[in-house]
Amino acid sequence: MIERVEKVLAPIVDQFVTGNYHEQVVQAKAEYFDRTGIVYEDDSEFEQRMNLFMDWYLLDRDLPGVDLPPLRFYSRSHVGEFSPEDQEIIDGLCNTVHSLFVLKRFTFFQKKLVIYDLFSKKSYTVDEVRLRSAFAPGDLFEARIIPISGHYSFANGFCFHPREVLPFVKAEIAKIRHQDRARHIKFILQLAGMKLKHQRFAHIPVQHIYAESSRF
Repeated sequence: MIERVEKVLAPIVDQFVTGNYHEQVVQAKAEYFDRTGIVYEDDSEFEQRMNLFMDWYLLDRDLPGVDLPPLRFYSRSHVGEFSPEDQEIIDGLCNTVHSLFVLKRFTFFQKKLVIYDLFSKKSYTVDEVRLRSAFAPGDLFEARIIPISGHYSFANGFCFHPREVLPFVKAEIAKIRHQDRARHIKFILQLAGMKLKHQRFAHIPVQHIYAESSRF
């Protein structure tokens, strides 16, 4: 499934990261990494953070003067030009669930993952054989899931958090659950910054980093 998604996204990425949009990408990177912490090419999470950034840029960040993220803008500008299969993927990407999840369990034969959304309190079953070995029950992580053809698949980017900070995360989510989506995303990005800080300063107890006073 992810191969189909990437094929549909390729021309959209090409349009919105080059040419007239190059300066927008530069600005977006400055905004995103100011909120989540700067990563370098030799950081272990560099690739994942770049995947998370690209999804945020394409799916969440409104283009100036348009007030739509690039993917939605592209979709509205090319109405009727997609095949039914590609339109289904575009619609799925426009309706991704970007959240903080806990892995509850694997399904029978361990071919699917049952994950719990800490914001909505909903559970989802995700088709994800390719990443099975990367997960263990109880994992706490940021991700996006894409609904396509009645199934859910992960987007490419993940940010795993230490399991012991789950009580802190739950308590903070309880404070903002009924606020708008922008507030939820702000917290998700703040947690990504805390994760990077935890990696850089491993000698500091994790509870001191994942804390209200530690926010960027």
